[in-house]
Amino acid sequence: MKNIKSITLGILIGAAATISVTALAEYIVVPNSFPVKVNGQTVQVEGYNINDSTYFKLRDVADAVGGFEVGFEDNAIIVNTPNKPAPAPTPLPTARPDLSPLPEVDIETVDGEKYVRKSKVEEMLESIGLGDYKFTSVHFYNKNDKVNNLLEDMPNAPDTTIYIPYDYYISTVVPVINSLR
Repeated sequence: MKNIKSITLGILIGAAATISVTALAEYIVVPNSFPVKVNGQTVQVEGYNINDSTYFKLRDVADAVGGFEVGFEDNAIIVNTPNKPAPAPTPLPTARPDLSPLPEVDIETVDGEKYVRKSKVEEMLESIGLGDYKFTSVHFYNKNDKVNNLLEDMPNAPDTTIYIPYDYYISTVVPVINSLR
């Protein structure tokens, strides 16, 4: 009987120890080992990594960035940004007019690859009111501003003076044209 009591007591103590160790193992806390940089400058801010998330003391962050004050008042944490106006609410985006799809340009196949003719794209641009935009062999530009190219180093085609690779046209040229409309 004494053995049963000892075994039962041992099991209870083991279970209690297991439960308490398991409860403590829920949080793994280690000091932050990564440098902290503010505007490119390394600063000393004490931090902790808890279960793969990094935490810093708010007051240390305030000191590091120098942009706000931290305090405690009336059972609340107070954060003040002296000499700075309250942030304005983010304006709702204005609805962009519905862009109708661009007129289609003919797709040509050369050596098994798809291309569009630059001259056909320029004709399409003219038809939608963007006739000032032109192509050279590797550039897309506004003929009134030859210094600032909209696209440079366009990918090679069998004849760069004539063709634009179709994939590049869809992925890059069309979004640029839509941004101009």
